[in-house]
Amino acid sequence: MASQEKWERIAEAYRGMASLGYRPAAPSDGFGGVTIPERELEAGVEAREYGQRFLQEEDRGAYRAGCTDFRSLRAAIWALEAFRLMNAGSFGGETIAPKLLRMAAEEYEAEMGLSPG
Repeated sequence: MASQEKWERIAEAYRGMASLGYRPAAPSDGFGGVTIPERELEAGVEAREYGQRFLQEEDRGAYRAGCTDFRSLRAAIWALEAFRLMNAGSFGGETIAPKLLRMAAEEYEAEMGLSPG
């Protein structure tokens, strides 16, 4: 059973994603498109559903990641390894994970032709 503090952190993380327009627990067409009007979305409900799924994946130690496209492969590998380091605790990951995440972000932006930041 997750603590209240853990639930709150997950909800905060979800609200942060939602503020960027990324709502992985919203009703979807399966391709990232939200299928109902934004005014009908409920971030609190989405956050709870997302949290339940996240905690189930965490308990199993298996997270759904999908497949990369060719351009994002290196960035995805670096982000995945940073994620693994963050899950490993304090075994050097606290210095390497942020570097990998920055490398992943820079690589992704470059490969996708995006402006940094």
